[in-house]
Amino acid sequence: MTPEQITADIERGAFLTARIKADNAELKDIDKRLEAAGLNAPHVPLKDKEREGKQALLRSGNKYLPVIFESDLLIGSFPASGDVAGFIRSRITKAAFSLLFKEVHNYERRIDDGQKFRLAARKAIGDETLCLEILTALKAKNKDGITKSKTVIAWDQLASQV
Repeated sequence: MTPEQITADIERGAFLTARIKADNAELKDIDKRLEAAGLNAPHVPLKDKEREGKQALLRSGNKYLPVIFESDLLIGSFPASGDVAGFIRSRITKAAFSLLFKEVHNYERRIDDGQKFRLAARKAIGDETLCLEILTALKAKNKDGITKSKTVIAWDQLASQV
């Protein structure tokens, strides 16, 4: 490469980096507005029947954009001597517990993916009511005790109306 080409690439790279940063900030603001619109729109079931959550399909002309409200997030680990461990141990069998969790210094879920973990929990525990109690105990909470969840603005699923 010539010095001129290097200079041109550095200048172009700097321009693109600045533009990407600005575009990402703008997209973040757009996502916040669309999340609010999705909360106030009618909800339909998720495309993936095995996932927990709901979605709104926001329309723009002949296109629609899924705004996906995924189920509550589950904590990935908890202290072995803590309240969560004590509660779960008192409610399910040792076999089910060892299928779902491994002890390190904390208990960690053996299955990282929340959806797959929920399916494994239903299979290992058997009783749906008891399973829901366990999953509720595992829900991640913020500092104020409010359950955390995840919202996805599904840009990759933006599609023309069929």
